[in-house]
Amino acid sequence: MFPRIVRNNKKNGTTYEYLVVSQSVYKKGKGSTTKNIANLGNVKRLKPQDLSNLIDGLIKIFRMEEYSLSEDVEIIESLEHGSIIFWKKVYDNLELSKMIKSQIRLRNKRILLEVEKYIEMMIINRCINPLSKLGITRWIETTCYKEMKSYSQLSRNVTYFYRSMDYLLKITDMLELAIFGKLRNLFSINVKLTFYDITSSFFYSENCPLGANGYSRDNRGDKEQIIIGVVTSYEGYPLKHYVFTGNTKDETTVEEVVSDLNSEYNIDETVFVGDRGMITKLNLDMILGQGFDYIMGVKTRQDEICQMLFSEGDKDKEHYEEYKSLKIREKRVKIKDFLIWKIKEVLSEGSLMGKENGVSVIDERFSILEEKIKALTNKDEIEYHDFKTILIEDSLSGKGISEGIYSKICWKIFNVVKRYVGKYQNELRYIICLNEERRAIDVRRRAEYIAMLSQKLDDLFSDISKKEFHKIEKSLNKIFEGYRNKYRKFFKIEREKEIQKAVGYKLNKRNIEKEKRLDGIFILLTNRYDIEISKVVESYKNLSA
Repeated sequence: MFPRIVRNNKKNGTTYEYLVVSQSVYKKGKGSTTKNIANLGNVKRLKPQDLSNLIDGLIKIFRMEEYSLSEDVEIIESLEHGSIIFWKKVYDNLELSKMIKSQIRLRNKRILLEVEKYIEMMIINRCINPLSKLGITRWIETTCYKEMKSYSQLSRNVTYFYRSMDYLLKITDMLELAIFGKLRNLFSINVKLTFYDITSSFFYSENCPLGANGYSRDNRGDKEQIIIGVVTSYEGYPLKHYVFTGNTKDETTVEEVVSDLNSEYNIDETVFVGDRGMITKLNLDMILGQGFDYIMGVKTRQDEICQMLFSEGDKDKEHYEEYKSLKIREKRVKIKDFLIWKIKEVLSEGSLMGKENGVSVIDERFSILEEKIKALTNKDEIEYHDFKTILIEDSLSGKGISEGIYSKICWKIFNVVKRYVGKYQNELRYIICLNEERRAIDVRRRAEYIAMLSQKLDDLFSDISKKEFHKIEKSLNKIFEGYRNKYRKFFKIEREKEIQKAVGYKLNKRNIEKEKRLDGIFILLTNRYDIEISKVVESYKNLSA
């Protein structure tokens, strides 16, 4: 039996609220429902004093004086307990206090400080109402910890919390491994798919030995920061964390993580899922070397194979399939096909289009190079001399191309081919994902910034004759400083030939068109050919969930 408010809507739009006494009943065929026993009247007509009199009257009628409060009773304090009891139950089920205590006692049996209890209070505070260590000492005064057996006698001096953190730091690796074993047994966590991501956290202190200026995800490059990495299971359970110096690059952290998963956690079969900031040839080799598979985001604008995929726009738009809010499709690329395309690009950029007797010399060279690439196997090693012979020494006609002019191009081609030694016969699986909503945002944002920067450049070059060289350069750098620097590629600065003084600008339409092809696009790379395309995307999206 319980009180509740019932609303009655009249035809004229007026709503009346009544205080009623209801009872839960069970009706066959309908299940649990409520039955009104008594109507206590319109809520708006009941004043606080009326309610107080009503309660007192019910207590007297049914002789329930034990529920009434006399005027002599005073509530001294109300301690928070519900949320603490809940999180403490979870904490105890994981046996975290037991693990911490055993690990610390293994290191030093003479420690008298009850570290495990201080750590417990700090962790539960993080779950309920995150505060500083000093704030926790005040928070405990408002909770049931103040009166709980074996906790009430603990000193709440902030020094003990800091000392407990020092002890915890020394056992972090062993503790995380022990927690992983507990989670694996308790929740049967899935380590067939592991996620790794990093973030940064800046601070105002300059006394942290790991603090350094670096790429800030908080847009606070002016402050020192640390880099934090976390490995999680498919379900989101944390397996291990890392802390790196603030100027650490994303991709350099992967080797240590992959090695730890294999050697310490005995995870010898998993699909490693990482963000696009972590993909390098070295990292993929490391992941494969540990026996892992991978699903990785690709830096679309920096990946040379992606340049090939979108070199002439997206020709396969009709082959996209719908997946939630995305359009996705698969593209497989043979390394040999990419190398042939890249070689042609390098030769075209070098303007090697001269002809002798109506026959393109470069076409002859390219045909020979193409056949050489097609014949490569994963066991083949290559030498610079092989390419020099083809490009510079024309053994077929006896007519050579100037080595002084083309040696750089020859080295460039050789280095491209050399990067893929041992993989010439491989095929890569790319997943192209298109977000139409994001595409519209990219188009609008680029147009806005180009218009804004064009106006600034118009103002700069409006009366160029009166401006000195160094002042113009300083103004140009000011226009394209900070986040606006990434839009600089959309402009060509025109300069005088003799003194290279900037005198005007024009839009780089070629770069704008190239950028349009990538609007709303992100690309994934995986070596798993048996996972459905939608599952690959879902796995990667879970990384940021």
